Amino acid sequence: MSITVLQEAIRRRHTPVALTVGPDPARLAAKDRERFAELYGAGSVAQAEALRFHGVRMLDAAAGRVAAVVLRAEAYLRRGAVGFDVLANLVSAARARELYTVVDCRSASAEPWLSALPEADAVTVLPYLGADACAAPEGKAVFAAVQTANPSAGELQDLRSGDRKLSLAAAEQMARHGAGILLESGYSLDIRDMRRRLGKAFFLLTGAAPEDAVYAFDDYGHGALVTDGEAQYAPDPAAALDSAVAVWKKWVTVV
Repeated sequence: MSITVLQEAIRRRHTPVALTVGPDPARLAAKDRERFAELYGAGSVAQAEALRFHGVRMLDAAAGRVAAVVLRAEAYLRRGAVGFDVLANLVSAARARELYTVVDCRSASAEPWLSALPEADAVTVLPYLGADACAAPEGKAVFAAVQTANPSAGELQDLRSGDRKLSLAAAEQMARHGAGILLESGYSLDIRDMRRRLGKAFFLLTGAAPEDAVYAFDDYGHGALVTDGEAQYAPDPAAALDSAVAVWKKWVTVV
């Protein structure tokens, strides 16, 4: 049901673009980092508050422009309990701005995260616990991270399972259990192969250029959400998002 809600939100905005929020603290504006260090002293609290300030600004930029936001949990959890508080605050802020919210936590199980962050619409999971990883409350969605971009990913994901990669075999199983499929791939062949084998499964694509990601969509521009992770670093994130939306409209028309 929640993925249906997401697709409806994409149709209303006429774009499949989502904003990724969860920055590298070193890439935050120096003046913001210094200001919070002066207020709280050097340490995790100052870093977390800088992330909170940054995140709210990004959500303001995304509101009314795109359908969804992807919050990278790792960026916040590195700051401990105060970082989790920031993450929870941003989930609530995204809901208030009518943004469909995916928490990219890549957990073994969806349920603890959706219990701790009840206003989130979806979370990401790792697929190798099978159907148990997909268990979620009614109205919530799960995206299984079957193909990731970390340097050692291929050690497992590229292993063969019969006539296909293990990542594709895992994706087929997760789609049978109703999960969306998270792909971190810049290769059109990967996306085309996944679409061919998975039928109407919904894709969450990170790091894919429009000319590669276009194969995930049907003729109506349905079937996938793509993320923009660079707009969060732009001096004018709203303008950067507008530019990203314009670029994607040349490749995908959502009706």
